[in-house]
Amino acid sequence: MWTPQSIGMVDAALLAVLVLSVLVGLWRGGVYEVMAVLGWVVAYVAAQAFAPVVAPDLPLFAPDSALRIGLALALVFFVVLLAWSLLAWLLRKLVHATPLTLADRMLGGAFGLFRGIFLLLVVATLVALTPAQQTAGWQRSRGAHWLGVMLEGIRPMLPTAVARYLPE
Repeated sequence: MWTPQSIGMVDAALLAVLVLSVLVGLWRGGVYEVMAVLGWVVAYVAAQAFAPVVAPDLPLFAPDSALRIGLALALVFFVVLLAWSLLAWLLRKLVHATPLTLADRMLGGAFGLFRGIFLLLVVATLVALTPAQQTAGWQRSRGAHWLGVMLEGIRPMLPTAVARYLPE
């Protein structure tokens, strides 16, 4: 039987990540969460498209330097992400000025739950690729066990280079 005293450090950390992600989703709302993810995608695409245009105008490094291109990528990514964040914030304020606030927050909580599960699956994958999977805390963890079950379920969707290192 589960009691609060029986929870290990690994399970407490996994639960904290999940709860924190859900709470952030509830606080930020579904519209903002979706816009935030889209912002990362838009910033990445914009950085790929506009870094070659911005790079020649940067006064640092040699004209064909990889550092100059890298700096241009980072600069465009940051500027687009910042602009997108302002747009997301305005949209969030607009939604919260309507009766849709509760629905938006519930969608944000659901989004946070899925984000938390995704983050925990990434952690479980990384742990499975390291000797940390043999530690006593990870072996005793109920959460780690369930993450392992979920990883087995999604194993066919993982890249072969990653899936081959996961425990059977």
